[in-house]
Amino acid sequence: MGQRPLGDQLRAGPHGLPTLVRRAAGAVLMAGAALAQVTWAPRFEVGGAFPNLVLLGVVGVTWTLGSRAGMAWACIGGLLLDLTSSGAIGPHAVALLAGAYLVGFWARNLENPTAVQVALTAAVTTLVYSAVLVFTAGLLGQPAPVIGVAVQLTLAAAAYNALLMPFAIE
Repeated sequence: MGQRPLGDQLRAGPHGLPTLVRRAAGAVLMAGAALAQVTWAPRFEVGGAFPNLVLLGVVGVTWTLGSRAGMAWACIGGLLLDLTSSGAIGPHAVALLAGAYLVGFWARNLENPTAVQVALTAAVTTLVYSAVLVFTAGLLGQPAPVIGVAVQLTLAAAAYNALLMPFAIE
């Protein structure tokens, strides 16, 4: 009563360090997923397809943190994949952004997703990701698989990623 309010005082709340550490850990995990995808993942090939670890990470981030975070990590992961490929920079980032947008739209309408829903989003995201990659390869004049082979590999990769996704999100 009658006293001046005190100036700004430190209070409990979110400060910059935990956010910085969380983002740095995410960057290390995304870089590790990209490197593992281009080096180790082809050894786990089944039916011509192998797991897309960056895509699984992006789908998991989008389910847990929302579409904005998912799209940010999709861009980062896609650029990392583009840097490790011999093609142009951008197709993987665009394909992952399309997938993250789709998962974000899907996740926004569900409160408590089941493992089946999460696996289904991984499969659909793989289909969208592969379609965007084949489309951009055609636009850029890069070699693309014949449509029959592309469909076969895409379906195998969608099944593979759908089986792994519930484990990645838990």
